[in-house]
Amino acid sequence: MTDDELDELIAVVELPEREPGTIEERVALAEDHRRITDLVMLYGWLCDRRRWDDLLAYYTDDFERQLRGTLNETVKGKDKLRELYFRPVLPRSGDADGPPSADVINTYELRHLIHPPVIRVAADGATASVAAVYSLVATSGDGPQFRRGEHEGAYLFGMRREPGVGWRFATMVVISENARNPLFQKG
Repeated sequence: MTDDELDELIAVVELPEREPGTIEERVALAEDHRRITDLVMLYGWLCDRRRWDDLLAYYTDDFERQLRGTLNETVKGKDKLRELYFRPVLPRSGDADGPPSADVINTYELRHLIHPPVIRVAADGATASVAAVYSLVATSGDGPQFRRGEHEGAYLFGMRREPGVGWRFATMVVISENARNPLFQKG
């Protein structure tokens, strides 16, 4: 991760947060933090299980995802994202060689190891910013065919409280070192 990318994570920590004035408001803010943390963790587990339709239910209709770092992609809308979840392309930044085919990637067992997120609920109480770092471990095969690769990265989530359903992912920036993971390289 570059210094500029780390600064984006630090900027979330430095965001002002809604100031609770009463005990009830403090409890409500703590509950917002818990619910958002649960969603961030659920994101990782649903990705690991490749339960894409279940995951998409937690996104707003106008959801937007950016892949950065060693990847370069921007996707708007749940329909296009659903297609890419089932058939990942993972376009590389710069001149890095592309990943293996989606058929190969979809055979990997994945584990998103997400560290506790930093959450800042905006003064409006309807939006929040989240920063979290992660490691992604991918494995393939058994016995002598076993292979393992790992890479690190960070998430910047924009959350929005949707009427009648609660907190949902509205935006996501993934700063990924995916191209450095040996299982995500051709050959």
